[in-house]
Amino acid sequence: MQKGKKVTPTQPPPFNEPITLKTIGKFIKARRTQQGLSTLDCAMLCNISAYTLNKIENGFEGVRLNTLLQIMEALGMEMNMKDWDSDE
Repeated sequence: MQKGKKVTPTQPPPFNEPITLKTIGKFIKARRTQQGLSTLDCAMLCNISAYTLNKIENGFEGVRLNTLLQIMEALGMEMNMKDWDSDE
């Protein structure tokens, strides 16, 4: 990992917030920063460009689902769905 500016952990958005590209990006950024990873280090870990990671963290459209899942896996994250027929 490169030496550079210290990474300041950010808080994730509320977990009950509707899922959008912007909220997914906030969750990814929060996880990355809480792990102390710079954008460049995380991008290298995920085998993507820092530019792509920055776009994702800022909620830009046009991101491939495969790329999102690749980042989430590298950061130890998972996305779950619930049964829409249940009352929960």
